[in-house]
Amino acid sequence: MKKSDEINLGEISDHKIKIVNLSKTKRQMSELKKYSELKQAIDKVEEAAISYDTPTKKIELSRQGVSPEFVLDLMTVYQFSKQEASRLTDISSKTLDRHIQSGKFFTGLQSDRILELAELFHEGLDVFGSQEKFLRWLSSSLPALGNTRPKDWLDTHHGIQMITDELGRIKHGIFA
Repeated sequence: MKKSDEINLGEISDHKIKIVNLSKTKRQMSELKKYSELKQAIDKVEEAAISYDTPTKKIELSRQGVSPEFVLDLMTVYQFSKQEASRLTDISSKTLDRHIQSGKFFTGLQSDRILELAELFHEGLDVFGSQEKFLRWLSSSLPALGNTRPKDWLDTHHGIQMITDELGRIKHGIFA
């Protein structure tokens, strides 16, 4: 074995450590990016929910329409699948896809439902203090709702109102 053929194990070890550290850094950056995207989505949904403080402002926003990006943010913060978002907003998966691809705004009853869900999310964050706690509550069976999950009631206006009322009771310490 020639001197030039000798392998310096210290150098190999240093390279392995650098590769492992680089891999950890990339993973941390990826997690930070996901967190940042989630935080931005939450901020956008909350901003829309509180941007109207009167019924007329809510109607104006609904008439202007809701962007597909906002719907994607709403799906992100609620952790809804496309099928679940489709069911809750009463928008077919194909229509949802078309709007997202074309950038066409959701209007009318579609935007009303989307804005109601945004408003509910804002209220849930206010009551529970975190997205994680609110989402866990949404997915839990509750005796006050006949041992059903709050999430199961979000497909109608009255269901959303019922869950909003339940959040109000929790906020004020009135448990059923």
